[in-house]
Amino acid sequence: MNGLTPEEKQVACQYALNGADFMFEPTPELCSKIVQGCPESIGINYVMTSVILQRKPIRLDSQMVVKYCKGLLDKNNTWLFDNANIRVVPPQYKEPVKLKSEEDKRIDNEIKEKGKASILIKKEEKTDEE
Repeated sequence: MNGLTPEEKQVACQYALNGADFMFEPTPELCSKIVQGCPESIGINYVMTSVILQRKPIRLDSQMVVKYCKGLLDKNNTWLFDNANIRVVPPQYKEPVKLKSEEDKRIDNEIKEKGKASILIKKEEKTDEE
């Protein structure tokens, strides 16, 4: 494998700049090279080697993909990328953005201002009365 084609790199860069998330999928060929002790695989830490050999997808930082596409990524990671599949994470697997409710925001502000929120104070007052 030679990694992404120039056209695919251009598309991947555009996706990254538009906020896409990426994953690294090890190929059977990559796993085989690692098991055989290919010189380029020397230096991969044990945890990463274990994850790769299990053929589990690994989340990638978009900036790392941009560096790869522009030829700025270090030699070892470039070799890994060249021997694996880089895919965009489908939307259903993206982590949902959690927005705070107005009540949560109010409580956070009270904690910042007073050190504790009125809800917590009310609970404490009830336990003091009992």
